Amino acid sequence: MQVTYKIKKSFRRSISMTISDDGTVLVKAPHFVSEKEVQDFIVSKKSWVTKHIEKTLATNEKVNELGILTKDEIKKIKKEAKKIIPERVKYYASLSGITYGTISIRLQKTCWGSCTAKGNLNFNCLLVLMPPEVLDSIVVHELCHRRHMDHSKDFYAEIDRIFPEYKKWNKWLKDNGDVYLKRAEGKNI
Repeated sequence: MQVTYKIKKSFRRSISMTISDDGTVLVKAPHFVSEKEVQDFIVSKKSWVTKHIEKTLATNEKVNELGILTKDEIKKIKKEAKKIIPERVKYYASLSGITYGTISIRLQKTCWGSCTAKGNLNFNCLLVLMPPEVLDSIVVHELCHRRHMDHSKDFYAEIDRIFPEYKKWNKWLKDNGDVYLKRAEGKNI
């Protein structure tokens, strides 16, 4: 695979890489690093680079097939999410005996859900476009933060107790979530 890369030098200590939407590798490097060192770094991370470029290009292809969501579509999605998500939170909270504060539902650029120290829950409205098990996995994840405000073994044991298929649907979200986020990109209203 032919790799196109850009180098951005700055006052930093280490080299890092990201893959842009067009499949270009953006390398951030300290001023003192040579282009040869950057090339060697990219080669040393070849499997990571290849995997992420392929995933980015596949995501773009799927987004092009499905189309970008319009503002009206986002409004309808938010309205639907404000009905469905609180119902799922209520169901799993009563099932597990976990309490919570307020529920906020928004279009978020990178996050699927979060839980504040006060017990308030936040969810991305795009979850209602996915298989219902994905939504349930995020709801359970955030509710379990009410008992464990970390990602410890106890936290994941609590999730598995309430929602045994969590790992399967979490993987589905990692594999497919970018498509949904890109479909809504730039439509944060």
